[in-house]
Amino acid sequence: MKAADSHEAMERMLSAYLDEELTQAEAQRVELHLQECASCRTALDEMRRIQQLTAQIPFHQPPDAALEAIEQRLSVQAPRRGGWALLVIGIAAWIVYGLVQVLRHPRWPTVPELIAAAVVIGLLLLFVSVLRQRLLERPHDRYRRVKR
Repeated sequence: MKAADSHEAMERMLSAYLDEELTQAEAQRVELHLQECASCRTALDEMRRIQQLTAQIPFHQPPDAALEAIEQRLSVQAPRRGGWALLVIGIAAWIVYGLVQVLRHPRWPTVPELIAAAVVIGLLLLFVSVLRQRLLERPHDRYRRVKR
């Protein structure tokens, strides 16, 4: 490995070294390099100063109302609820359509129809079982009223 390549690699590792994210072997390589390289020592000292200065910046906690408003705007709950609603409506519409077709044209179902029905019924049973479990656990969920 060339000395320039090694120097560039060490420069890229300085931040991780400062944050103690390197393995022991990598940290030792950086320490050995720092003993020989004044520019990397200077860069590391500057990083330490920046780290100390940013640690001194006071962080003001926003009011709970502002956090809740942001959470409502960015919430994934609304799209998730919409998705579940569309899924349930789609499954219900598919079942109604299937029943209408069976009543209008009584015949034995084909294999693809049986497979599709099995998939839909399986998904419906999974949905109902998850919903039932969530409803049974809801009264006992000790974190239900915890606000973020």
